[in-house]
Amino acid sequence: MSASGLEIVRQSVYIWSQTWSLLMISPGKTVVLTFDDAVSNHAAFAAPLLLELGFHATFFICEFPPDFAVNKRQYMTWEQIRSLDAAGFEIANHTMTHAGLSAMAPETCEKEIELLEARFRDVGLPRSRAFGYPGGPAADYAPPLLKKLGFRFARTVEDRAWEPDRDDPYLIPAVAVHGADDSNFRRALSYAQSGGIPVLVYHGIPDRLHPWVDTPPELFESEMRYLKRENYRVLAFRDLLQS
Repeated sequence: MSASGLEIVRQSVYIWSQTWSLLMISPGKTVVLTFDDAVSNHAAFAAPLLLELGFHATFFICEFPPDFAVNKRQYMTWEQIRSLDAAGFEIANHTMTHAGLSAMAPETCEKEIELLEARFRDVGLPRSRAFGYPGGPAADYAPPLLKKLGFRFARTVEDRAWEPDRDDPYLIPAVAVHGADDSNFRRALSYAQSGGIPVLVYHGIPDRLHPWVDTPPELFESEMRYLKRENYRVLAFRDLLQS
């Protein structure tokens, strides 16, 4: 192999799963894009922009209490969630009620997860491959439980890049991107310089009920167009799996 060929291999990240084939990803210009909590503007604003730009994304869904069922100014309908799936986006599990795992027993957690999977099945959505820990923190019992339930990835919120050759696939770090400026976004992209993959987490665009995780629409659009202009590869978690 030539020296240049060796360099290409050295600069690539390999992801391996017992169930899935090997997939090579070039670091530095790859991000995984995720959205949490089934906010209505994910379908109304974010998704059309992502489709225009040719980006993929993972949407972590829950029936956020207390008013997911009635407050459709804030939360998506199941018809909108199905439309995201039909458009090619990944729909993934964020528990049924956005319940924090550290405060519940393993059997309760499994019930929360399976209740949402049953809802997915009832509305015609496929079973999830990715899981998002509500609020970010995991629990010690979670990785083996998620593996047992058939998940391939689980995302926390930990402010650093994902290093697939080192990190547990059930404890993937990610950066929450929100606020009135692009400092979180820029910081997340800077982590790729070490060879990792930034995983970006957005909530509402805007988020009227949870202003501490709000992202202004014009800022979100600016950040997405920056990724396009700079030739980033913007993926969903399932894009990292090659059957």
